[in-house]
Amino acid sequence: MKKLFFLLVLVIPLSAQVEYVQSGHPVYDFLERLSALHIIKNYDSFEKPQTRRVIAEHLTEAIGRKEELDKIDERVLDDYIIEFEFEIFGTLKNAEALLTKGYSFLSEKEKYLFFFNRKEKASIFINLNASGEYLLFNQSGSYKSFLGSIGGEIRGTFLNKFGFSLYGANGNASGDKVASLQKRELQYNFKFNEKPDESFFDETHGYLTADFNEVRFKIGSDRKEIGYGNIKSILGNNAPAFDYLSFNINYDFFSYSYLHGKLLGKQTTIFDSLSGDISTINEKYISYHRIGFNLSKHFSFGLGEIVVYSKRGIDLSYINPFNFYKSVEHSNRDRDNAMLFLDFTNNSIKGLKFFSTILIDDINASKLGTGWWGNQAAYHFGVSSYNLYNYFPVDFSMEYYRVDPYVFTHRIEDNNFTNYNYQLNESTPPNSELYFGRINYRFTHRFKLSLEFGYTVHGANIVDTNGNLVRNVGGEVNTGHRTVDSEQVTFLDGDREYFRRLLIRLIFEPYNNIFISTELEHQTNSKQNANNEKSILFGTSLLIKL
Repeated sequence: MKKLFFLLVLVIPLSAQVEYVQSGHPVYDFLERLSALHIIKNYDSFEKPQTRRVIAEHLTEAIGRKEELDKIDERVLDDYIIEFEFEIFGTLKNAEALLTKGYSFLSEKEKYLFFFNRKEKASIFINLNASGEYLLFNQSGSYKSFLGSIGGEIRGTFLNKFGFSLYGANGNASGDKVASLQKRELQYNFKFNEKPDESFFDETHGYLTADFNEVRFKIGSDRKEIGYGNIKSILGNNAPAFDYLSFNINYDFFSYSYLHGKLLGKQTTIFDSLSGDISTINEKYISYHRIGFNLSKHFSFGLGEIVVYSKRGIDLSYINPFNFYKSVEHSNRDRDNAMLFLDFTNNSIKGLKFFSTILIDDINASKLGTGWWGNQAAYHFGVSSYNLYNYFPVDFSMEYYRVDPYVFTHRIEDNNFTNYNYQLNESTPPNSELYFGRINYRFTHRFKLSLEFGYTVHGANIVDTNGNLVRNVGGEVNTGHRTVDSEQVTFLDGDREYFRRLLIRLIFEPYNNIFISTELEHQTNSKQNANNEKSILFGTSLLIKL
């Protein structure tokens, strides 16, 4: 019967929904697990987000091998069949809209404010989101705040090829601002930081995309993640999201990715007696491309480049997706910050996935082993294990990340690997190493526990009691090598800093599209100048999607 069902699924054409599934969606963890267990094939987790059509293809494959899932994942798959029903079957039998009769807030159907579908012509889906979050922060005092937000998303596909998405939300914070600023996205939110007593914050992103199956184009903004594992060594969610245009090719075992984005550089403010404060932010840009080969479960690899440039407008030599950026940098008279990277994965053993990324910021082969500051590299190694899958609903991962001195920095300040002074990838600064572990346990298909532990050792630049730089050891992303700095460096030189982080997270979905999340984070930081800090952050939130 299951084989017959799978054959029926295969003959049903997938609805070509070309919008993207946001990078933080739990479906990616589900697909990563099934891929490591050899239940689905050709799943590439290096770049997110991915389109709803691609996600649906992998879910369809999982439906055909549902008997290999454990009882909890069978229920998880059932939930995703409802959520992606339109993409898998082209139907909306398990969907309901608030603006139509028969809507039930506590039903298990997929909920929308409104949806419309005309076969082969157009489909539109509208959602409202409401969230509330309570934060309690303890560090040399107790601080409390409450964050409330309401927003909505409209997304759609036309002619099975062209798609769009627009999301916007407004929120307000009450209580202590110190607690509110523990949320990274509020630390760089313009409205929230415009005035000391400002409590309003907002968020928006959107894009337009064209999907021709093997070839995709996209322009807009959303949260882009690039890299394997939990530590995103290429591009993560540490910095503000940015606008970009992208181009992708995916054919069989071969893939090619490209993006060009706009970043924010150094900000300067001058006071005018009539206009008040006038801020100027230098323009800077990032370009990225990668060629990938998904050869088999035994070996897949990719080669890529990144370049950050500034002090001029958009450079056409970096708009070209098919170019060798390191050579282009030389042709541009060495004004830019170009980096190379190599990544690979191995999944020969069922339930065990090894991955690694090696990034070379700069290198001079004749000076290898001499301690020369310009030989800069970052190394990321990790393993994810699902070997206990048939016995316990648990998985775990371990990762090691090392960043040499001066990696991601540049002698021209605006060319460093940042957006608005926030590092674009994992927040681990140069001249550091990070040991990371994570355990996930699934009590039920809608009740999950995550336990994370991180231990970071950092060689910080030496500063005096007033914060003035005394000796540069390559330990700060916004301070590149200067002519007065030493030509030789030693890994973890400088003032040693130690960061220990323990995070416990519980996520519960009592009804479809209603999420309750609770987090407890404990940090112990031993910073330079004998500055020791201990902090506890507790947060609980409710998210409702209508």
